Amino acid sequence: MNYLRYACLFSFLCLFTAQLCQAANTDHDDVVRLQLKWNHQFQFAGYYAALEKGFYADEGLHVELLEGGPSHNPLEMMLAGEVQYAVGDGGALLSRAQGKPVVVLASIFQQSPLVIYTRSGVSSLDALRGKRVMMQSKFLTVEVHAMLQRAGLAETDYMALPIGSIDDFIEGRSDAFTGYSSNEGFLLKQRGVAFETFRPHDYGIEFYGDSLLTTEAELASHPERAAAFRRASIKGWAYALEHQQEIIRLIKQKYDSQHKSIDHLTYEANAVSALMFTELVPVGFSNLERWQNVPLVFESLGHPLMKIDWDAFIYQPDTSVGSLVWQYRYWFAFASLFLLVLFLYLFNVQLRQGIHKRTAALEQITHEYKDILDHMQDAYYRADNNGTVIWVSLACERQLGYQREEVIGQPMSKLYYDEGGRTQFLDALKLSGGHLQHFEVCLKHKDGSRVWVEVNSQCFFDKEGKIAGVEGNIRNIAERKKAEQESQELTGQLQQAQKMESIGVLAGGIAHDFNNMLVGVMGNAELAMLDKAAQGEMREYLEKIFKSARRGADLVKQMLAYSGQGRLTMGHQNFNDLICEVSELLSTVIGKKIVLNQTLMDALPDVYGDRNQLTQLVMNLMTNASESMEANPGEIHLRTGLRHLAALDFSNMYMASDLQPGMYVFVEVKDSGCGMDEDTKLRIFDPFFTTKETGSGLGLSALLGIVRSHGGTLALHSELGKGSRFTVFLPLLESEKPKPELQTMEMNLQPDVYGGVLLVDDEEAVRDVARRLLEREGIRVFTANDGEHAVHMFREHAHEISMVLMDLTMPIMDGEEAFHAIRAMNPDASIVLSSGFLDNDAIDRLKHNGLAGFMKKPYTRNALLSEVTRLGVSNIDVT
Repeated sequence: MNYLRYACLFSFLCLFTAQLCQAANTDHDDVVRLQLKWNHQFQFAGYYAALEKGFYADEGLHVELLEGGPSHNPLEMMLAGEVQYAVGDGGALLSRAQGKPVVVLASIFQQSPLVIYTRSGVSSLDALRGKRVMMQSKFLTVEVHAMLQRAGLAETDYMALPIGSIDDFIEGRSDAFTGYSSNEGFLLKQRGVAFETFRPHDYGIEFYGDSLLTTEAELASHPERAAAFRRASIKGWAYALEHQQEIIRLIKQKYDSQHKSIDHLTYEANAVSALMFTELVPVGFSNLERWQNVPLVFESLGHPLMKIDWDAFIYQPDTSVGSLVWQYRYWFAFASLFLLVLFLYLFNVQLRQGIHKRTAALEQITHEYKDILDHMQDAYYRADNNGTVIWVSLACERQLGYQREEVIGQPMSKLYYDEGGRTQFLDALKLSGGHLQHFEVCLKHKDGSRVWVEVNSQCFFDKEGKIAGVEGNIRNIAERKKAEQESQELTGQLQQAQKMESIGVLAGGIAHDFNNMLVGVMGNAELAMLDKAAQGEMREYLEKIFKSARRGADLVKQMLAYSGQGRLTMGHQNFNDLICEVSELLSTVIGKKIVLNQTLMDALPDVYGDRNQLTQLVMNLMTNASESMEANPGEIHLRTGLRHLAALDFSNMYMASDLQPGMYVFVEVKDSGCGMDEDTKLRIFDPFFTTKETGSGLGLSALLGIVRSHGGTLALHSELGKGSRFTVFLPLLESEKPKPELQTMEMNLQPDVYGGVLLVDDEEAVRDVARRLLEREGIRVFTANDGEHAVHMFREHAHEISMVLMDLTMPIMDGEEAFHAIRAMNPDASIVLSSGFLDNDAIDRLKHNGLAGFMKKPYTRNALLSEVTRLGVSNIDVT
């Protein structure tokens, strides 16, 4: 009987201690008043829930909620001592800066609900220049003023009107107005008015919305009451967000002063939930750095605030022993009851020991075994030979969301996400000899989502030694899978970058050699066509050879674009202008069966890029989209715009590892075609990879090279059978003046100078063709097979040479070294470099030292003779 006496005494002491804590920490007779910010609505749902569900009463508080309105100033009423608590906003910081003893007890809305509503079609705040905007004073809507400032609008750029009614906006008496994202949007939709919304958050203005406020006097006089009021209010908000429809019905029954409809309150509830970010931030959490950023915004608007005592302004929950005892009083009571049950259980075991000693021992072992399993983080299960669940531990609820009773008696196969998943598991168990370790399976949560787990399972046996079923333990490895996936993505990005770099080097080398060969092919074909005997069928064959060589040159150009070594003529470019210029060509590319929808952003900013390559980028995107239709009817959506990319946005984009967050111009092409599976998406940008029966497989790889050479990135979304969406992002044009291009260099040459040409190239075919083309026009040609030979020839024939045409990449001495050696002998020597690919760094260095020009291989007869004529070596008519 001693066990029973001690247990009862201990329980009584625990309960008595809890009651003493309650008596010490709360004031039953005092009415605690909370002044709301406005008329009753879902904006204050958490406080209604805390009152009506008894959370305030559980804390020993007698709370009265006071409705707000236009004639109420919650902050001033609280400071005057009329109420102990109030619902306020960012204005609390202004009061604190003025020396008033305001304290933020809890930050309820993690984001300000204030927004600017404009008419539909307004794509940016810049469109408000000269427009009428209804808004409150700067101190009441400072976040809105800061947003306008960051959008580049000064106060003189728009006409500020006093806040009126929503009818002023609807009936055209204003062009925009400030309002709440939780309210006016519903009214506009209800009236059938199309609108746009601009949020301060999208411009980096991070202000808190509604906050629960109190005073330093309340904290000093009733610290436990303040802590209790905060706990109950936060609990009320958590309940309100989880039971929105219940609280909406409560508002309609008891707090319907504004007579809002169910739909209106539902709209408000969804907006309020979005402002609280409960999936990321605990209800009521106050971030010191975010609060400290607010004075910086005031300062940027020309209103610096006084120094603020942040420790006093932002409440920190009390962690004293008395507070903790009171906060966890029900746990103490529960613990006492638990100990009471335990003592009673031991007493019962002692009474039965003599008669049922073995049975009691087995029951105790069984109970302890189940208790241990139920408290394990891993879920334990048993299933019979038919695959029916016969027992699971309580961890099943944590892992899969099911109550134990919902699972027992059900087939195990229903818990697997993929059909046949149970069969695969049993096959693996059989192969392991009945002991399966660290096997990964994908199970289905009660809400239908995937849950990756690692199982360790084995067969269990009946009394006769026969297999009775399977048992084991359903460990959650979601975090590990996520980490593995992120690692795979990073590895994939690294491999992609390495692959692109190596293929780029290969492409550049191939382009150099192939262009040299094409010079020979095209040059010899042109020489043959100049022969009078090359008429009739012979001339037709030669023209086909020349055209094929030109197509080969275009193919090399795409390879160079992919490798980022194509020649770029950089300048201010606008995607909208480029699209308009090729609009007729786009219609031809996509065909008559496909509908093209264009959404081009008004006043789209420029980018810094090469006009030809950006045009090719658009054409490649459209060509790929049209080919994905496979000759079937469909739609293509072409869209341009401006978007801010954060660091997180770059994680699933191509070539974005070195990019910085900021504003990017984008062009997006979305089709309704066949789409791509995962394997195809992994290879879609590989050179020469194609899923089409015809095509070079260089269109998208060249596209990627163009994006890379312009310092941009690309996002791809595609699903098999559901089409694809390619979005290219290029940096917003910087303010610095672009560098002058090579072709704009002024030449100080006399147009009537005639003389010979020194032709330098390590490829015999190039030298031979170029020599014969020039000699055919009566021009004297000197040849050299490398840079060292060229310097020697120039030294011997300097008085006879008026122009040097020299390859950039050669053995022994390359073109850059030879350039400096020749210019050292004659600073006025006219030297033109030529190469199968462009070394931009080398050209930039040489053009400031008098480089006369650059010829891209493969060049045609006309291109060669035009360059010779331009430098005054000859007056040949090449038209």
